Amino acid sequence: MTLDKLNSEEAKKRQKEIIDLVTSEVKPRSKLDLIEKFIEENLPKLKLTDSVINECKSYWAIQSPKKKAFQQLYADEKIKPELLEKLMQNLRSLIRLSHQHEIVSALELKPLIKERKSILEHVADKIQTFINTF
Repeated sequence: MTLDKLNSEEAKKRQKEIIDLVTSEVKPRSKLDLIEKFIEENLPKLKLTDSVINECKSYWAIQSPKKKAFQQLYADEKIKPELLEKLMQNLRSLIRLSHQHEIVSALELKPLIKERKSILEHVADKIQTFINTF
């Protein structure tokens, strides 16, 4: 039996239980949006005997939200993809925010001096959010 075969009140109750469980466990919270999307799109189709974790992993592999988000990040911020990946590796391994000159050198267009601080903070925040999400 799948959740969509349950009466709507019971299905909503089950869905809320899963969301509550996930939100209490997920760290960082930025992953929550991805999990909620999976739940909304796929939970009604799952059988009661299916492993939600395995199905979620399969969904993410197919949807590749990390790849899409990476492409969106470098397109939005006009960062060279290979240098963005290097920045992320530095952040992951050193658990530090890259030096400003590393971020500036990764940008396709160099910001003006008066705009540099705000742009670099913005880009650094976007990169950190991406790392925390994936």
